Amino acid sequence: MSKDITVRLATPAGRSRIVLPLTATFKDLQEDVKKRTGVEPAAQRFALDPKGQQPISGSPTAALASIGIVNGVQLHLVNQEASIAAQVLTKVAVSVEPEAPVKKGSEVAAAAPAANTSAASSSTAAPAGSSTSVAKAASGDALKVDPKFDSFDNYLKVRRWDTSSLTGGQRYISAKITRDGMIRIPPAVSIKQQPYRHVDNLSMINVEEIQNFIGYWTGHLLENAMQRFGYMYGYYLEDPNYPEGCRALVEGIYEPPQEMNGEMASALNDPHQARVDRIAEALGIEKIGWMFTTLPLEDGQLLSPTEVQRIARLQNEHSTDLHFSKYVLSKFVSCSVRPDTQNMGAPKLEPFMVCDQVCAMVRDGILCDSPDRKHCVVREAQKGELIPEFLAEGKPNKKILTDFFVVRVNDVAPKRHTKLFVHADFPRENRQTHPQRRDDLKQYFKKRPSSEPSWSRFADFHLLLFIAKALDVDTAVQLCECVRERQEVQEGTKMLFEALMG
Repeated sequence: MSKDITVRLATPAGRSRIVLPLTATFKDLQEDVKKRTGVEPAAQRFALDPKGQQPISGSPTAALASIGIVNGVQLHLVNQEASIAAQVLTKVAVSVEPEAPVKKGSEVAAAAPAANTSAASSSTAAPAGSSTSVAKAASGDALKVDPKFDSFDNYLKVRRWDTSSLTGGQRYISAKITRDGMIRIPPAVSIKQQPYRHVDNLSMINVEEIQNFIGYWTGHLLENAMQRFGYMYGYYLEDPNYPEGCRALVEGIYEPPQEMNGEMASALNDPHQARVDRIAEALGIEKIGWMFTTLPLEDGQLLSPTEVQRIARLQNEHSTDLHFSKYVLSKFVSCSVRPDTQNMGAPKLEPFMVCDQVCAMVRDGILCDSPDRKHCVVREAQKGELIPEFLAEGKPNKKILTDFFVVRVNDVAPKRHTKLFVHADFPRENRQTHPQRRDDLKQYFKKRPSSEPSWSRFADFHLLLFIAKALDVDTAVQLCECVRERQEVQEGTKMLFEALMG
């Protein structure tokens, strides 16, 4: 059972997501709404519909559930004077100072240095505020229109929030042929390009982190045809460039234990994953996707059948029904890194998701593994089984081009952003060619000037992960809170590390 109440607040100025504890009162909600909209509690008018015909009210001390405010409800603030800026989808946004735009896609890849030589960032701006504070990012003021994809919430808004016909909610179940009784033939399934996407932009906030990941691959693995992947950690923001848009921002990459499986790297059992997620939570970030290296594809193909199915499985594993419509969806973004044959083999980054339909097909076991490198293949029916007929471009076909399932995600860099991590040069985890050692702590802190703020000296994702592993998690969590809030490290903790360095 959920420990929180999530309220989807809709106002004439925009929408926001409010999360309150189960014990919250109506007054707690009113105070939160005041912070977001500027409307005083006494003037707030709530309703379950946009016209205010189903009003919600109560005494300040009333429990939310007692007045009809339950988890997942969409609550309308019908005050015209309300004003909502772009809000963080899973974290709390704060204002930031302007910063030069980061490089895009292939430019970031082309600048990748050798492994473990990432330059320290000169930016010291940082998230601040509440315990889940993160940076707020925006690029441009004018709304943009993508001719191929609408943002998911805007797509639903035009259709009055109807999710019943969406492909992700369908079941692709076969029928059994029996000697007795009626046989219900599974309906034919039409394969079409998905018109919406759950994430509109992927922004690489921590450029040095991306450079280090790509540099390790190109400098140590690529010549032996070895591949690498890492989980991207960051946060989500509402993207003001698109109506009801969503942006994912990358702050760090965690590379779990892995091995080659065919032409891709696959994860091994990771005993440290829970600790990594705890450190990320303390920093106010979360797992938002994965980045993987792979071989180039032929004829401009975007994803291989193997990649489509693996991405679909990952999106299914990281799906949620917390959307106010209760539609099960995923915002887990994939980013491929391939040698660009048109640019002398330089690494090229391309962010993707796959459509809800292929996620449902993988979930229901309709697709099979196949040596075909361009098509996803529907499996053969077993004895006594009827499988739905799949129609591609109006014709029955068991071999479906992967391009039908690909959802492109933009990678435009934000013009205004701030980085959570000031540094990105501590050795990475689980690299057999460069194992982490205790002496890495001394080497790391030797580079940090004594004039640098104490929190800034610890502002390296991989340093914090190493401290949690080599020392203890509680100390690492305290340091994470200092990095997140930009607060001085406690004297006792400073003395502990000075003794370690001595």
